[in-house]
Amino acid sequence: MSLISVPGLQIQSPLITPEAENFKPETWPPKPDFPVIIDAYDNVVSRYGDVRWDLSLWVGHTLSMHFGDGPGQGKHVSSANAQILRQIVAWWLWKEGVIRSAKALVYRFETIKPLFVACSDAGILVTELYKYPKVIESIVNYYKKRASRLIDSLHSLLVAKERLGFLILDEKGIALLNSLLSCDESTQTAYIPTRIWSYQILRLRECLDDFLMHQDKIESCYRFCLSAYTRNAGGNLSDAFGGLEVNAPFRKSRVQGKRTSGKVFYGSFLNTAKEFGICDLLNRWVELTESKGIRAISTYLSLVSNVGLAYILNFSLMRIEEGSKLRADCYEIERDQLGDDVHMLKGVTTKTIEDTDARWIVSPTAELAVNAMKAVAMLRLQAAKENPFVTLSREDIENPILQSVPHEPWSAKAPKSQPIKKYKKIRSYSDISNLWPKLFDDKEMIITESDLELANRMTYGLDPEKFAVGKVWPLAWHQLRRTGAVNMLASGLVTESALQYQLKHASRAMSQYYGKNYYRLKEPLSDETRAYYLREMYRSMVREFQGLQSDQYISPHGEKRKQQILSEISDKDHNQLLSAAKLGRLNYRQTFLGGCANSGPPCPLGGISNISSCMGFGSHNPCTSAILDCSKLPIIKKLRELILSQLQNVDTESLQHESLLAQLESAERAINVLENT
Repeated sequence: MSLISVPGLQIQSPLITPEAENFKPETWPPKPDFPVIIDAYDNVVSRYGDVRWDLSLWVGHTLSMHFGDGPGQGKHVSSANAQILRQIVAWWLWKEGVIRSAKALVYRFETIKPLFVACSDAGILVTELYKYPKVIESIVNYYKKRASRLIDSLHSLLVAKERLGFLILDEKGIALLNSLLSCDESTQTAYIPTRIWSYQILRLRECLDDFLMHQDKIESCYRFCLSAYTRNAGGNLSDAFGGLEVNAPFRKSRVQGKRTSGKVFYGSFLNTAKEFGICDLLNRWVELTESKGIRAISTYLSLVSNVGLAYILNFSLMRIEEGSKLRADCYEIERDQLGDDVHMLKGVTTKTIEDTDARWIVSPTAELAVNAMKAVAMLRLQAAKENPFVTLSREDIENPILQSVPHEPWSAKAPKSQPIKKYKKIRSYSDISNLWPKLFDDKEMIITESDLELANRMTYGLDPEKFAVGKVWPLAWHQLRRTGAVNMLASGLVTESALQYQLKHASRAMSQYYGKNYYRLKEPLSDETRAYYLREMYRSMVREFQGLQSDQYISPHGEKRKQQILSEISDKDHNQLLSAAKLGRLNYRQTFLGGCANSGPPCPLGGISNISSCMGFGSHNPCTSAILDCSKLPIIKKLRELILSQLQNVDTESLQHESLLAQLESAERAINVLENT
């Protein structure tokens, strides 16, 4: 194997330099005496063939890996299997699986090692595992956690099998193992019905747009309030954090414009809000009353910060713990090898280990949420700098955490002692809707029969006590992740055009980079999120195929042809369908008319913007892979009317006129089939 393109060690440590002996192996796989870890004095700490690799010098604390083919800690692994395990670790370190964190390397190692232990216990070589279904079934006994990450690791090794030179599990084996491992988060997480999901998204967007539209006024008012507190604290804002009491500049009991001993009073804060033109804005989103006073602006800023986080989680597949740790510089755009922009968020992943280089693909619309959150964080930073109870690092000042706590001296929640935790504690999504009751209208969140039907169709084992007709949908952060993944994969579920557009960009990039191992990006994407997306992708395919069995879907060539299309799913349970999906035997995607079961290359006309190839025209018969959805009859009729109106304004001799006639005939054929079946 050529080592010309090997980038060399990317582990973040001052001990690793391009000149170091361990930077790049001369042979592949590395020789047993190749130095893996070298100290600052060029002494070899661990060699490739060692039973134990001591990584402590790379992280500054005790950290090691035991391959299991000799004395020491860890379960026994046969010598032959341990050699393969070493090669995989070397692959992660020096080849395509380049890792930048020693802790991340150990996490991957500990994720996959139990599989090697299982094979050794069974007396087989790990590269022969795919031949032994019974051994594959036994692997579940070796995994109480990290099962989902195991599937991701095996999928990545499968993709690289030609370059690695060996195979651990093929598609069938991975599918079998995946169906056996009881690690499926998505089966316990409720899918938010499309109507409710769309409503909350649109309200979040309204709130963010409203803030950005009034940003200058909010910032001016905030700075004015800080200067007023500074003045009444004797010229030092730091002295205001202990409470100004009667000297607070915005008190109803004080006459507006009154001056006392160098202090200035402005009466009720409502007057100030009106002067800065933000009174209606605050009233629209929070309670602006005499009793609330200046605290209303703090309440509003906290709302915007939380709304921005919720908006990001809807379009990024991030966990709440990850989203809450984003900093001001988190939004990035990378131009890929095809010249397309890939929008990403960078941050710290918390599911496994701390990784400051994690990236998540996101919809471009997330930028406005980041901008709003950044504006709030920068405002609060002005106060935080003067708070004597807060110590800020250089990073906190130059690149603040977006989810910052209120630091205003008038806020009861401003730190009164040195904070112990680095990050703000995040409230539940349902708490946010309770704390800011103007954000969502409960009437819009009440579950209808159609909402519940869709939720049950998308979620196995939905709790009937929590999710019932007439109840308010109980929003939760983890629901946003699952619902976002499903909506990315099933575009037909979301009918609101603005949301379709927002989903489109992220969906395409996620499909390419999470689902298809597309061209490598400059920075590593979140492995856990990629694994999550893959699992939901397979399940989405299964759900769609299961739905095709109903009378709602028909073939223009009759029931016999439909049954031929669906032959792959007859007499198969859910787990078998998952296996079929992973093996590429479930071929289906949504179209304007319904769906397409074409197993070959994608149709050049797509079935979205042009339907003439689906139902045919003139002497052309309907496509044998076409499936019609009865529920789409009204929209197909609308398309017919639209085409008829367009034909009136098009030259009869033009190619456009010819194309429109073809589409009109195709639409009429579809309507005829749907109305007469």
